Amino acid sequence: MALTITAELLTELFERGSRHGETAIVLGEDGWDCLVHHGRRLSEELTGLTWEDAAGFTGGDELDDEATRALLAAADYAIKDEEGQRTLPSDDVEWAVITGAVDDVTATAADLPWQEARWFDLSTAQRVLDQDDEVLRDEGRAFSLWVTQRGQWLLSTTSQSDSEPDQWVECTSQHAALLIHRAHWSLLADEAELPLLARAARAARELTDLLSFEVPDPGPDPERQAAAYWEARDVATEYEHATRVIGPLVRETVQQEIRTSRQNAARTVYLAHDGNATTAASALGYSRRTLNDLLQAPGRR
Repeated sequence: MALTITAELLTELFERGSRHGETAIVLGEDGWDCLVHHGRRLSEELTGLTWEDAAGFTGGDELDDEATRALLAAADYAIKDEEGQRTLPSDDVEWAVITGAVDDVTATAADLPWQEARWFDLSTAQRVLDQDDEVLRDEGRAFSLWVTQRGQWLLSTTSQSDSEPDQWVECTSQHAALLIHRAHWSLLADEAELPLLARAARAARELTDLLSFEVPDPGPDPERQAAAYWEARDVATEYEHATRVIGPLVRETVQQEIRTSRQNAARTVYLAHDGNATTAASALGYSRRTLNDLLQAPGRR
């Protein structure tokens, strides 16, 4: 597999396409590859060149060196790295390509245009959550949650029996935190190895679990219902009181203390960039206006 369309891939496209017709160079998790799709729907976003495209470009003539150079010059098919730079991994780097993104509103993944795909160093990425078994693969619901060395959160979806990823999909840190918060603890990596965001999401889950209370379900018999509710009355009263007090505490005190920590962290990054709000905001992943509003908001320094 390659991180750009090469002359060898074009030659393969012409040779296989002349025999099978339905052939295209498509971007996948392992880079560009030449596929015979036999009527299967190809992702328009991840298709670089079809046999029909290439044959039309050459006007039906054979693919000679001049036509190859012209086809390769027609677009920049190089997949960039996580920083958006046109660099290639060294030979000893195990890499993979991010070809999709999760929509936070619908929580569904969609293919990225191949121009927006990025490669990342898989050997330095950390697996945080693994929800994968044979049943989930058959249902198309198996996935693993990873974070790259640069802090990009990724979902690796799997539907094959060999556990190899079908696709690497980027997601926001908010979506990652929600998945970690909802996951059973047994699906997570060792707590000591979890990044800060994951540990914080699990701490929030611990509070949720601590205050979790469900109405007893004694069945349809009215007498048993009345007895069960009365028996649970004292415990329920304690839970109601605790949740009534802790809810405002989280909203009014804990949230403010977390915001203060965020301000302190952002200010440290700002000072590390010699007071340059533009470069500091870029490093933090948001706008200069957002950074300025955060630094100017009331809070401790």
